[in-house]
Amino acid sequence: MLLENDLFTQNLEGLPPLGKAPETLAHLHSLGQALPLLQHLQSDDLLADLAPVAKRFQAFGDVLILGTGGSSLGGQTLLALRDPHHKIPRFHFLDNIDPYTFATLLPTLDIQKTGVVAISKSGNTAETLMQLLVCLQQGGQMVSPGQLKDHFLIISEPLDNGIRRLAATCDLPCLDHPTDIGGRFAAFTVVGMLPALIAGMDAQALRVGARKCLSAALAAKETDVCQPLQGALAHLALAQSGITQTVLMPYADRLGPFTLWFRQLWAESLGKKNHNQHHQAITPLQALGTVDQHSQLQLYLDGPRNKFFTVVTLDHEKDAFKIIRPPVGHPAVDLFQGKTMGDLMQAEQQATINTLRRHQCPTRVIHLKVLDEETLGGLMMHYILETLAMAHLMGINPFDQPAVEEGKILTQQYLAYPQ
Repeated sequence: MLLENDLFTQNLEGLPPLGKAPETLAHLHSLGQALPLLQHLQSDDLLADLAPVAKRFQAFGDVLILGTGGSSLGGQTLLALRDPHHKIPRFHFLDNIDPYTFATLLPTLDIQKTGVVAISKSGNTAETLMQLLVCLQQGGQMVSPGQLKDHFLIISEPLDNGIRRLAATCDLPCLDHPTDIGGRFAAFTVVGMLPALIAGMDAQALRVGARKCLSAALAAKETDVCQPLQGALAHLALAQSGITQTVLMPYADRLGPFTLWFRQLWAESLGKKNHNQHHQAITPLQALGTVDQHSQLQLYLDGPRNKFFTVVTLDHEKDAFKIIRPPVGHPAVDLFQGKTMGDLMQAEQQATINTLRRHQCPTRVIHLKVLDEETLGGLMMHYILETLAMAHLMGINPFDQPAVEEGKILTQQYLAYPQ
């Protein structure tokens, strides 16, 4: 089965019968009309509002993005496509609280030429608050208190929370995080769009690609022409036969952060209890071609048959790095005579697909026509819709994460009363 749109094709050949799910298709249609994260895409007013903020941060030599999970991964995914010629400002996504990372980075920065964007939807995220406090303390040693507002920006819900209180105390400017869009779904909001604009990317094209994918799904009248729903149905059919892991393996370094974004989106949205024993939670795994041919393919082929593979391919540059040196008399070297690095990447991605299928590993291929902002926006929206469709098929709420709360409570207790 080959499904195609303006941005990419999806090949589901060789998988078990997927069946029909008209009620889930109707559910996606209803979400398109009412779900805030999808309605948010219909206007580009946000980009116009953010333009002057982005221009201010473009004047810095370095920009720190503080936040964790969805507050960081969406921006990292988008900026992986940044034009490499735009080297200033340099971006540092600080999504952890390892003291070593901060101790090695902060002394290398010129605080006078550094901007800091702290992102926390709830405003009470412990990791982000600690990151921000450390940066404020460091910045306060280099600039006057009145200058901090020129270097710092807070993105949070417009509610009475910890980060807003801290911002008010230090007179820091704030932007509103939508209250009705969760962090892992927020890449097309200020959370992802501001870093993209600061980086000089085509943020409008990102949203256009997302809208194209959304419009195609909402225009589908039948289950078997809705790409995201077909992906969800494939996962469901395979899960019922014991396939409980899904591997996302793109053949492009620029999609490495995308696999991490997908992993959180899928795991946090779908990794929950439900009362249908046939609808098991499916663990997302990220991989990267060709690197993981050498580290994981052996397990994929000869290990447990519990994985569904999605291989993301594209047509790689065919002219760059053509080998023209004379033969050396060894087949391992002479094989590359007249070939390019892109030729090798093309051969390797096709070889992996064929090998997986010959070993009867269920494999989907998503082929990107190009890899640019519009395509990436469409690909991210595809996975958002596929996740929402899967949640409906499984009968769970994709927007909460109740199991995480226990760890947050214990962290606060241990910090207040060390063991």
